[in-house]
Amino acid sequence: MAALDPSPEAGAECDNNQDDDGDGGVNEGCGRVGAKSESGDDCLNAENDDGLGDNPDDDVVNDGCPPVFALWVFPPDTKEGKRLNLTSIYGAPLLDGDTVYFGAYDGNVYALNASDGIPLWRFETDDKVIGSLAWKDGTLYVGSTDGRLYAIDTARCVNSCPRSSARIFDTGSSIWASPLVVNDEIYVAAMDGRLHALDATTLDPVPGFSFQTAAGLLMDPTLASDDTLLVGGIDSELYALDLKTGEQRWKAPFKSGNWLWGKPLVNEDAVYIADLDGNVYAVDLGDGTPKWASPFEAEASIRSALVLAGDALVAVDRRGNAYGIDPEDGSPRWGPTILGKTVFSDPLLLQAAPAATPATDVQGESEVLIFAQGGDLCRIHPADGTPAGVALCAKVPS
Repeated sequence: MAALDPSPEAGAECDNNQDDDGDGGVNEGCGRVGAKSESGDDCLNAENDDGLGDNPDDDVVNDGCPPVFALWVFPPDTKEGKRLNLTSIYGAPLLDGDTVYFGAYDGNVYALNASDGIPLWRFETDDKVIGSLAWKDGTLYVGSTDGRLYAIDTARCVNSCPRSSARIFDTGSSIWASPLVVNDEIYVAAMDGRLHALDATTLDPVPGFSFQTAAGLLMDPTLASDDTLLVGGIDSELYALDLKTGEQRWKAPFKSGNWLWGKPLVNEDAVYIADLDGNVYAVDLGDGTPKWASPFEAEASIRSALVLAGDALVAVDRRGNAYGIDPEDGSPRWGPTILGKTVFSDPLLLQAAPAATPATDVQGESEVLIFAQGGDLCRIHPADGTPAGVALCAKVPS
């Protein structure tokens, strides 16, 4: 888990010794120049460290520092930190105020100080945590492959978080998907094909709600409209359900027969979704009928969610191929952009923002951030798939 600077300095900002973007780092996004360029702790100050001593190399500050600037990394890269092995992190972190929460494949939920990554507490489930967490009014909701939903009262977690701080609902089947909070209810999808609707406070089942299919539900339950939920999974069918009763409104079977795992993307009257055969589909939110003449076909399976960025629907397959797709008809706009990295996590759209210097009116450009296995961060322009950083992909420094 790392906290990164989303807009490190680059371009003309690399030609001075000033903190142009006001984040405490100088030239933290600038590329490597010269054989004696700076690295390591030299990247954390505003001095020309490689110009000190004999044979100065240049007069540029932080010229060798990585194009990804990590504010902190957890666990820290120390002998003590390396004893803590999270195995994997599949779900996106959840930020509330000054605290960031996430679940890991080691079965624990961690709470960290958002400013420096210092751990505050951890909560132990009885098996792996795969999905993201949900939050409501001081309660953290966690699904585990032990089949239980844990509702953790974070006010009772100070320095440690005992089992007694959580209410527990046992679904009787493994949970891979993230829980979903809607108003005063929480929805939990399980691998026995059942979708549970629970009172968010008591975890009692909601009277009158019932839905179960024959195959496991992998996909995060998704609120598609004020009264419609979307679920799906191993049977390669997307179900639209009544939010209050669980009654099926429609289902959309897809050609591959492979799993639906990535969370669907809803935009107005369209639902976009990908499967583990690498097909991307668009269906009508009202009745589930196809909106494209044929699906878009990627070169490998797609576990990640899709991102809509302007006029491009961005998909990333497992092999690290990124594609720009026309959301109207499914035709290719660009790509593939070959990242050369294995990708399972959801891409993140970083919206354009004003330039950091108040004296200019120049707007920044949107980027799609793609996090790959092995600690790489890849950055692309969604308009054409070209690299948005100094390098297409860069290792997150520890």
